Amino acid sequence: MSRLLPLFLLFLAGCAAGDLGGGILPSGKMPLAKHSTPLADIVIAPDADENLRFAADELKLHLDKITGASFSIVSRPAEGRKSLRIAYNPKLAKQELGISFSSAGVALESGGFPEYAVWDFLRDYCGVSWLDPTDAGTIIPSAPNLSVKRKNRKDRPFAKGRNPGNMSVGRSFGGAYSPELWKRGSSGWTNYLHVAYPSAFTNKTFAAAEREIARRKNLFLRRMKAGGEISRACHSFYGWYDRFWNKSHPKFEQFRPDFFAKGYEKDNRPPQLCYSNPDVIKQAVADVRAYFDNGDKKGYQWGKDACCLEPMDNSSFCKCEKCVPQYRPELALLSSQQSDYWFRFVNAVAKEVAKTHPDKKVSTLAYYTHCGVPTFRLEPNVIVHYCFTCNRIPYAQRCARQEEQLRDWRAAYPDRPFGLWLYNTFPKEYAENSTRVNCFPGFFAHVLAGEYALLGALDISEHIYNCGFVDDYENYLSLRWMWNPREPLEWLESDYFSSYGKAAAPIREFYRIVEDRYCTRANYPTEMLMKTTHQTVELAWKVLGTPEVMRELGKLMAEAERLADTPQAKARVANWRAGIFDYMTAGAAASRNPPPPKPWP
Repeated sequence: MSRLLPLFLLFLAGCAAGDLGGGILPSGKMPLAKHSTPLADIVIAPDADENLRFAADELKLHLDKITGASFSIVSRPAEGRKSLRIAYNPKLAKQELGISFSSAGVALESGGFPEYAVWDFLRDYCGVSWLDPTDAGTIIPSAPNLSVKRKNRKDRPFAKGRNPGNMSVGRSFGGAYSPELWKRGSSGWTNYLHVAYPSAFTNKTFAAAEREIARRKNLFLRRMKAGGEISRACHSFYGWYDRFWNKSHPKFEQFRPDFFAKGYEKDNRPPQLCYSNPDVIKQAVADVRAYFDNGDKKGYQWGKDACCLEPMDNSSFCKCEKCVPQYRPELALLSSQQSDYWFRFVNAVAKEVAKTHPDKKVSTLAYYTHCGVPTFRLEPNVIVHYCFTCNRIPYAQRCARQEEQLRDWRAAYPDRPFGLWLYNTFPKEYAENSTRVNCFPGFFAHVLAGEYALLGALDISEHIYNCGFVDDYENYLSLRWMWNPREPLEWLESDYFSSYGKAAAPIREFYRIVEDRYCTRANYPTEMLMKTTHQTVELAWKVLGTPEVMRELGKLMAEAERLADTPQAKARVANWRAGIFDYMTAGAAASRNPPPPKPWP
């Protein structure tokens, strides 16, 4: 299904996730509980900080549910009990984790994120799975007599920053994670939340339930080890309108119309800056230096070691006599007509910043009209984050071109840190904002596997930013692969779909049909293959989701509901119906009398 899949298979050498050190100790297993009685205590320092205490609470919560026991959090273990010690270890890198066994018990450690070791211990030693943030999305085994294999390990993330779709990184995500297909505020969305999060609505108003759901989503992302270290890039110059154009703004400093793009005098404000203007370069240098000098007081929006430069999100660049000759319209098909122009500006700023801050970096995007590698060398202190805008539009030829551009960037700069933006919001985003009819879902697990294999092979690991997360299964895969792109899809697929119990087979077949319909290029007209054309209503429900396809999916949905044999399986099947099948059914019905589309930006 993806031409990158063979690369993925080649990339699996040494794919045992995280088994980087240690080995099996002679004693085999360490007992943690017997007949729901704890045989170990959770140990943290008396002066443990908030993160250590949170990690200890997470370990206790899950071990109590697994064993039916009540584990204690103490500063030293009781006589005769093993120690489950959670601590920082200065010998480990900030995001590196270590799990090590001894005669005293087990140490769960990290250089800066001790909760990472706890979550790996719970998942890989105790059998816990976090699949999604819903009530039925956490799988906790029952083991009153719990023993764990004595196997030491070390692990660290592939991607330094692992962002699930908003600008928060670290340990908080601000509740912006919204994986639902349904449009927020729709009746289908409201129904899905009630089906998927019933406990959140117990004796609560809808607003209070939403806050509780947001909290659970944030906790789910933490348990999947999203976040990490801030190292990102995005549009950085919008604040200049407040500082140098809008005289009434509280942040206004000085009216500098010369800073802004020429040729847009009829507009309320110019759409870009004039990046050839020496004064713009000088001001940008001053801003970057101030960022590094004052970041401790104002916060590091882009990270402690890199400050971002990126133009506004449009292609309306300056029309002055200095700027226009630098454009290369013949490279428009490669989205590179402003590559030399933009990266020349970045180089000018980066070169000056290096004189005063030699240990710092300037980050930027390869995006929109400046995707390609420039014809000259970038300064050594420049970090590029490539925007893989077509990663979820595998049928478009531009997707293949963007894969080649990724390879070109890595070939040009083989040893330089490199970041990435992924655009998992399509086709949902276009459906919500343009066609206004529910889309045919863009399931693409096998394509995604190939893409992460490519990212791993090219070591695109500085920061992976997802421009929105949509669909719980692909989100689960992405969160796992941002940490370790070598994990085989087959393992993760089995882990995810086994949660449906005896209903797993029809649910997997449902997914396979939708994925195959969406990803197979033969299903698309030539126009959509040649251009980055988004899914139309007619394509969604007359070509991909035909009545015959929908009838087959309906049969599989009914079969899954018949086979679901446990409360967990029944709940997950109900989530699939309310979140996916009902969404598709509503889209197919609306396609018979669609509203007029809205213009797409």
